[in-house]
Amino acid sequence: MRVQRPGVVDVVDETFVRAEPLTVRAALEEPGVLDRLWPGLQREVAQDRGAKGVRWWTRGEVTGRLEIWLEEVPGGTIVHHFIHGEQQSGRRGWEKRHRRRWKDGVHEIKDRLEGRRR
Repeated sequence: MRVQRPGVVDVVDETFVRAEPLTVRAALEEPGVLDRLWPGLQREVAQDRGAKGVRWWTRGEVTGRLEIWLEEVPGGTIVHHFIHGEQQSGRRGWEKRHRRRWKDGVHEIKDRLEGRRR
């Protein structure tokens, strides 16, 4: 009998946005944005770091930690995104789908804040 074990999830990403950290945070906190970026993850705030971002505990498809760190740099903000935990559902390809969904979403915010059209 083969026992299926949860897989380790470790996602790291960063994106430069030409906007202030609080502006980026406000865009990420618009209603429905985080739920659209992370479907299947229930979040509980572990640490609210204000203009520097938020750390969450997660449950659902991944049990572990999630963080958005907003690093102020000359000319804008680097949006660092981390997810680390155990995948509960055993669904293959979760990380790849998540990375694509995250990149699409953060670039949509980036384009809007930088005045670009898609």
